[in-house]
Amino acid sequence: MTFESQSFANGELLLEALSDIGFTTVTQGKDLPLDGWDKRSARTADIIILRRDVKTHHLLADIGFQRTSSGYVAVIDDMDLDHRLGKDFVVRLQNQYHEAAARKMAKKLGGTLVKERVGKKIKIRVKF
Repeated sequence: MTFESQSFANGELLLEALSDIGFTTVTQGKDLPLDGWDKRSARTADIIILRRDVKTHHLLADIGFQRTSSGYVAVIDDMDLDHRLGKDFVVRLQNQYHEAAARKMAKKLGGTLVKERVGKKIKIRVKF
């Protein structure tokens, strides 16, 4: 599955968010082939988490992030998403991505990060 509407504009923040949720080993390049996909629908990506490097989820295919004009979009096998990573994987990654962006802003402004839960939403503020 490719999540076109859920892109990650900044590659550095994407890498930080991936690390925050436990994916510390990534491969970067340009149009790298993703392993585990059917040869008839072969996929490529610019940031790849190799399935062999992920011991905790037993992935069927590599996880990729392809650079587009709007940022990086996730390329994830739908079986991995449904049964290995969880359907909320991209949402969890987006939350970490936004938190990484807020941390970067807080550091730039010399402030601190304040997180609070309001209902089902998590609000992140920079206090300075």
